[in-house]
Amino acid sequence: MSSPVGEFAHRHSGSSYATAADGSIIATSNWEGTATGFGAVFGTLSVPITEGGATSGTCTWIGQAFPPDGAWVTGIGDGTWEEVDGRHRWRMSFPKLQISSGESLRCEGELDLATRTFTGQMFDDG
Repeated sequence: MSSPVGEFAHRHSGSSYATAADGSIIATSNWEGTATGFGAVFGTLSVPITEGGATSGTCTWIGQAFPPDGAWVTGIGDGTWEEVDGRHRWRMSFPKLQISSGESLRCEGELDLATRTFTGQMFDDG
Protein backbone atom coordinates (compact mmCIF):
# COMPACT_ATOMS: atom_id res chain seq x y z
CA MET A 1 0.00 0.00 0.00
CA SER A 2 1.29 3.46 -0.83
CA SER A 3 2.06 6.21 1.65
CA PRO A 4 -0.57 8.91 2.22
CA VAL A 5 -0.18 12.16 0.27
CA GLY A 6 -2.38 14.05 2.72
CA GLU A 7 -5.15 14.05 5.27
CA PHE A 8 -8.67 15.40 5.57
CA ALA A 9 -10.73 16.41 8.58
CA HIS A 10 -14.40 17.36 8.26
CA ARG A 11 -17.22 18.17 10.67
CA HIS A 12 -20.88 17.38 10.11
CA SER A 13 -22.96 20.44 9.17
CA GLY A 14 -26.39 18.91 8.49
CA SER A 15 -28.37 16.04 7.03
CA SER A 16 -31.41 15.49 4.86
CA TYR A 17 -33.31 12.51 3.51
CA ALA A 18 -35.09 11.87 0.21
CA THR A 19 -36.66 9.00 -1.66
CA ALA A 20 -35.17 7.51 -4.81
CA ALA A 21 -37.24 6.53 -7.86
CA ASP A 22 -37.53 2.98 -6.51
CA GLY A 23 -38.92 4.23 -3.18
CA SER A 24 -35.76 3.59 -1.15
CA ILE A 25 -34.33 6.28 1.11
CA ILE A 26 -31.19 8.28 0.38
CA ALA A 27 -29.46 9.81 3.41
CA THR A 28 -27.46 12.92 2.55
CA SER A 29 -25.03 14.52 5.01
CA ASN A 30 -23.07 17.73 4.53
CA TRP A 31 -19.49 18.17 5.72
CA GLU A 32 -16.99 21.00 5.92
CA GLY A 33 -13.35 21.08 6.85
CA THR A 34 -9.90 20.99 5.31
CA ALA A 35 -7.72 18.67 3.25
CA THR A 36 -3.98 18.77 2.61
CA GLY A 37 -3.33 20.87 -0.50
CA PHE A 38 -7.01 21.66 -0.97
CA GLY A 39 -7.63 24.24 1.75
CA ALA A 40 -11.28 24.64 2.74
CA VAL A 41 -13.49 21.73 1.64
CA PHE A 42 -17.29 21.49 1.51
CA GLY A 43 -18.93 18.24 0.51
CA THR A 44 -21.96 16.02 0.49
CA LEU A 45 -22.00 12.31 1.31
CA SER A 46 -24.99 10.41 -0.12
CA VAL A 47 -25.83 6.94 1.16
CA PRO A 48 -28.68 4.81 -0.20
CA ILE A 49 -30.42 3.10 2.70
CA THR A 50 -31.46 -0.21 1.21
CA GLU A 51 -32.44 -1.97 4.45
CA GLY A 52 -32.70 -1.19 8.14
CA GLY A 53 -29.74 -2.35 10.20
CA ALA A 54 -27.41 -2.77 7.19
CA THR A 55 -23.71 -2.96 8.11
CA SER A 56 -22.23 -2.05 4.72
CA GLY A 57 -23.20 -0.46 1.43
CA THR A 58 -22.37 2.07 -1.24
CA CYS A 59 -22.01 5.83 -1.10
CA THR A 60 -21.05 8.87 -3.18
CA TRP A 61 -18.99 11.94 -2.28
CA ILE A 62 -19.27 15.20 -4.20
CA GLY A 63 -17.65 18.41 -3.08
CA GLN A 64 -15.81 21.63 -3.74
CA ALA A 65 -12.43 22.78 -2.42
CA PHE A 66 -10.66 26.11 -2.33
CA PRO A 67 -6.88 25.56 -2.50
CA PRO A 68 -4.90 28.41 -0.91
CA ASP A 69 -2.72 28.87 -4.01
CA GLY A 70 -5.13 28.22 -6.87
CA ALA A 71 -8.60 28.18 -8.34
CA TRP A 72 -11.39 26.19 -6.71
CA VAL A 73 -11.90 22.57 -7.78
CA THR A 74 -14.63 19.96 -7.52
CA GLY A 75 -14.36 16.28 -6.68
CA ILE A 76 -16.69 13.32 -7.08
CA GLY A 77 -16.37 9.61 -6.42
CA ASP A 78 -18.29 6.45 -5.63
CA GLY A 79 -17.31 4.42 -2.62
CA THR A 80 -18.29 1.93 0.03
CA TRP A 81 -18.92 2.03 3.76
CA GLU A 82 -18.65 -0.61 6.45
CA GLU A 83 -19.79 -0.40 10.08
CA VAL A 84 -17.00 -0.56 12.67
CA ASP A 85 -17.54 -3.03 15.52
CA GLY A 86 -21.32 -2.60 15.72
CA ARG A 87 -20.91 1.03 16.76
CA HIS A 88 -22.07 4.24 15.14
CA ARG A 89 -18.79 4.50 13.24
CA TRP A 90 -18.18 3.62 9.62
CA ARG A 91 -15.09 2.97 7.50
CA MET A 92 -15.40 4.86 4.24
CA SER A 93 -13.46 3.99 1.10
CA PHE A 94 -13.37 5.94 -2.14
CA PRO A 95 -11.09 4.12 -4.62
CA LYS A 96 -11.14 7.00 -7.10
CA LEU A 97 -12.12 10.56 -6.24
CA GLN A 98 -11.96 12.43 -9.57
CA ILE A 99 -10.79 16.05 -9.17
CA SER A 100 -11.81 18.64 -11.78
CA SER A 101 -8.14 19.62 -12.19
CA GLY A 102 -7.52 16.22 -13.80
CA GLU A 103 -5.92 14.41 -10.87
CA SER A 104 -7.55 11.62 -8.90
CA LEU A 105 -7.10 10.34 -5.37
CA ARG A 106 -7.97 7.29 -3.31
CA CYS A 107 -9.48 8.32 0.02
CA GLU A 108 -9.85 6.17 3.14
CA GLY A 109 -11.39 7.40 6.35
CA GLU A 110 -13.73 6.97 9.26
CA LEU A 111 -17.00 8.69 9.99
CA ASP A 112 -17.83 8.89 13.72
CA LEU A 113 -21.37 9.78 14.75
CA ALA A 114 -20.46 10.51 18.39
CA THR A 115 -17.96 13.23 17.46
CA ARG A 116 -19.71 14.22 14.19
CA THR A 117 -16.38 13.90 12.34
CA PHE A 118 -15.21 12.40 9.05
CA THR A 119 -11.41 12.09 8.99
CA GLY A 120 -8.92 10.15 6.96
CA GLN A 121 -6.08 10.01 4.48
CA MET A 122 -5.62 10.60 0.76
CA PHE A 123 -3.41 8.53 -1.55
CA ASP A 124 -2.36 8.72 -5.20
CA ASP A 125 -4.81 6.43 -6.94
CA GLY A 126 -2.13 5.08 -9.30
